[in-house]
Amino acid sequence: MARIVRPTWAIRCVQSSCKCLFEVAVLEEGKQQEVICPKCGEHYVYPAPDELQINE
Repeated sequence: MARIVRPTWAIRCVQSSCKCLFEVAVLEEGKQQEVICPKCGEHYVYPAPDELQINE
């Protein structure tokens, strides 16, 4: 099992049958990491590529 490193962000799985909320470590500026949902195994890259991020 992986150790959680603080500070963290939370990611919610978008699979309709899952919706699991799980923590991921905050990365240095400009870096990305692939993570896997611990409940269903869906793969995610975070932070999301710029074209997928929602500008508020």
